[in-house]
Amino acid sequence: MFDLDRAQLERNLRDHPLVAPRLKHERDAQAAEAAVRECIYGEPVPIQSWLRSSTYQQVKLAFKQITELPVGVGDRDAQTRFIESNREFLLEHPHLHRLLQKVVLRQLPQPPQEEYDRLVTLPDGDPAVVSFENKIMADRVIFGLGRVIVDDFGEIITLAGNGRGVGANKILRGMYEALVTAAYIAKNPAEARPFAEDDAIKKWKLWERMVEFSPETKNSLPPEKIAELEADYKRAKANRPKGQKDWTNVNLSDRARLVDKNLYGFYGPCYLEPTFHAHATASGVGLRFRRTDEGVNSYKEITEKEARKALQLGHVLVLNFLSVHNDYFKLGLDAEIQPRLQAYMSVWRRADSPGA
Repeated sequence: MFDLDRAQLERNLRDHPLVAPRLKHERDAQAAEAAVRECIYGEPVPIQSWLRSSTYQQVKLAFKQITELPVGVGDRDAQTRFIESNREFLLEHPHLHRLLQKVVLRQLPQPPQEEYDRLVTLPDGDPAVVSFENKIMADRVIFGLGRVIVDDFGEIITLAGNGRGVGANKILRGMYEALVTAAYIAKNPAEARPFAEDDAIKKWKLWERMVEFSPETKNSLPPEKIAELEADYKRAKANRPKGQKDWTNVNLSDRARLVDKNLYGFYGPCYLEPTFHAHATASGVGLRFRRTDEGVNSYKEITEKEARKALQLGHVLVLNFLSVHNDYFKLGLDAEIQPRLQAYMSVWRRADSPGA
């Protein structure tokens, strides 16, 4: 049995759908109560006939179900160490979380109606119409990437909190790419269109691969839907410069350099090194082993040092996200973001100090 609090275990058993009705039933209540006492406290059932009753069997079945299922998922020892070693961060996190919610849990405002009215008579290719559409698309892409970034940060905390630093680093990689891409599109709104159109290309490629592997997959969609997927693919492909494999010909490192020198500086620890773990590489395998005092290579299942590093880097990235969204959407949150920046310095200065 899992190490549960006995009183909580008793409450869980009494509330179980197999037990609660028996405890309330006039004929079964005494047998059910005795069975509960036996399960929780080891008290013998006083009447032998109760041991053969369906009530007794139902209580025992319920007890088996609740004790075979864990009350939580994760590494409790690693969680305890994480809480002890990251006290300052965990005290700061609720303040940061509230600000993140304010930024992402909102609706994008619609453009003014007069803006639509002004453009409705212009041809589709008019520069004013194209610029307007680019801005709308950029807003949606940047907002969507921002929501992903915040979720990534939460996943990093969960993995780091369970001592899974390598896993946290894998998430860090995607978080960094999303942040750099959002910042790049914020400075180059026209790039939102090819970014969005890339979705049609990837969907069609995935569909082709699925049908190649399992031809009967073709029957899972109506013909008109398949035709729509192909038409969207061809349209997006036609809009892409010949020979260009991705939505942009500017690689991630150069995108980071173009938007922010600090983001560019984080390319190594936030993207390149995590890539070693996200892909099958000799470097990634090598980093999972350590040399023991006996000269033996031992696999590191718990990677708490890497977890701490990923947590700190994720904290940096999510603060950068706040700045990007605040500036681009003109949210006016400077006075709320500044204390979080100061708190970051305080959290990690204390965390890195001797004896912390």
